[in-house]
Amino acid sequence: MKGRLAELELECMKVLWKYPGASVAQVRAGLPRPLAYTTVMTVLDRMSAKGLVERQKNGRAYLYTAALDLETARRSAVGRLAARFFDNDPAALARYASRLRMSKEDRDEDEAALAPVTHRRARPVARRAAVFPSHMDDSLL
Repeated sequence: MKGRLAELELECMKVLWKYPGASVAQVRAGLPRPLAYTTVMTVLDRMSAKGLVERQKNGRAYLYTAALDLETARRSAVGRLAARFFDNDPAALARYASRLRMSKEDRDEDEAALAPVTHRRARPVARRAAVFPSHMDDSLL
């Protein structure tokens, strides 16, 4: 999966993973927030064009099924998370996730044990002078 699922796309996918072959009305009923029928229909139509869902004509309506399986979506999301916050190191992400189950005291001990002996000082960031419109009084800031 190249891109990421937008919030509403993910909400629709969750309904379709649970209830494959759902109509627009059924997907709409399964969503955690109220949305217009046409909004859900448009999102599902666009998801179909992206290849995220498959649709099959049933009378006058379409029935939608997830083309993207849950495991693939999870793997992609975790991969993006690891890339963005853990320098593409899945092991670092796993260590972080396992620490979330620890008590506060255990986390503090763990951090102290892993703390480097020497600390690098961050370079100071050059600050720009704030420019305010003439009608603003910067003495209040």
